[in-house]
Amino acid sequence: MLVSLLAYVCLLEVATRIGMTRINHVWRSIETDHRLAISLRPSAADGSTTILIVGNSYLELGVNRGDLRRAVSPSYSVAYLPISGTGFLDWYFGLRRLFAEGARPAYVGLCLSTRDVISDVTSGESFAHTLMLGSDILEVRARTRLDNTAASNYVFANASSWLGHRAEIRNWLLRKTVPAVPNLVRFVRPRARPLPAGDLIVAKALPRLRMLDRLCREHGARCFLLIPPSRNLGDASDALREAAAREGLLVVLTFQQAELPETAFLDGSHLNSQGAVLFTERLGPSLISSLESY
Repeated sequence: MLVSLLAYVCLLEVATRIGMTRINHVWRSIETDHRLAISLRPSAADGSTTILIVGNSYLELGVNRGDLRRAVSPSYSVAYLPISGTGFLDWYFGLRRLFAEGARPAYVGLCLSTRDVISDVTSGESFAHTLMLGSDILEVRARTRLDNTAASNYVFANASSWLGHRAEIRNWLLRKTVPAVPNLVRFVRPRARPLPAGDLIVAKALPRLRMLDRLCREHGARCFLLIPPSRNLGDASDALREAAAREGLLVVLTFQQAELPETAFLDGSHLNSQGAVLFTERLGPSLISSLESY
């Protein structure tokens, strides 16, 4: 019985590592982006300055990759690594791993909403496998207040592709069995919890930007926070940008709160294709001017 169980677990692991990346375009895209990210050096082969932009679905849906690359060339070349469901702690530890694996971009951009910046959670076992260094587990546990069971799950997920990607496997199976599910997004608008007061957002976000800045500087990079367009008038993005600027930290804010019409949003939060065009068109010049004066 034990041998059969072990064989079954090994089969799941092999199937996940080899098979799923071939048939799941999400995994395939993340792996491709990851390989490019860790290959970055401060200057690209053509002499342009490299920028790595990481983030969550706001980056994935809100930025047209090719258009932004063209907008900032030939001075800059941009690489992307969006992973849905991630927040600040995912990427703080994720960047530690990327740097440990050899990534050396000149600039690192983190595309998150202010809600994501102050979040105290990670994306769970997927984070543990894809973004966490095994040696960081104790700090991850402390910062995210994991109990013993959750911390153990992170340890196993860090080593196992099967355990680390169980949630994505379920989502993939759902998309395959009920292909119309993505079309329902526009009809489902979950009510987000109210944000804290603006001064509380700034008080929590600013130390995190300092943490990110120190991490990037230790590896020869400069960092910036890219805040996507929002319909939320209370997201404190302006206040955070001003507070960060006083400390020499860069927050790129291309649109004021609620400046884009509701028709530019897919679900009230993420941009649709029309909104992505508007965001990307303004982001290119804004990014160039911000980095030149940084």
